[in-house]
Amino acid sequence: MWRKPEDSKPASPAPEIPPAPVRVDPPVRTVAGLTAEVVQPSGGVVTSTLLIKGDIQGREDLYIDGEVQGSIRLSEGRVTVGPHGKISADVDAREVIVRGKVKGAVKGRDRVEVGRTGEIRGDILTSRLAIEEGAQMHSKVEITRAAASQTSRPAETSPAATTLATPPMALKASGESAN
Repeated sequence: MWRKPEDSKPASPAPEIPPAPVRVDPPVRTVAGLTAEVVQPSGGVVTSTLLIKGDIQGREDLYIDGEVQGSIRLSEGRVTVGPHGKISADVDAREVIVRGKVKGAVKGRDRVEVGRTGEIRGDILTSRLAIEEGAQMHSKVEITRAAASQTSRPAETSPAATTLATPPMALKASGESAN
């Protein structure tokens, strides 16, 4: 009856609105309620589902979030033990970062860092050591001079030169000097 006549004009197209950019954050892992940093490794990766038995040798960085039994030697690389990593091996690298568990000797020529979720059971030999609050260490620690200062030391063996040289210091986990 009372109908409005339909308009024969085509409907105007709706203005195009570009979709909002989707922000994707990298996943954050938690260990016992603590948030661990997400590391983007530049070298090899041992994921949490892998178990490696044997020797690992190389020159690049290695991120381990799985289990390794044997030995790890990276002449120029960094070994990072992730929060789920379990290492039963001697570790020898330029730099060692521990966020998981290591049972064995750790030698970091430049430095060793133990995060708050990290645990080391074995001797540590390095020129620099960083320990976060909450880290567990059951180790003998030996801090050596950096390689650059050892090579620049004078070749003379005068009494003054020998009294100025500081021997490596051994520390117990409680922080007491063992010398």
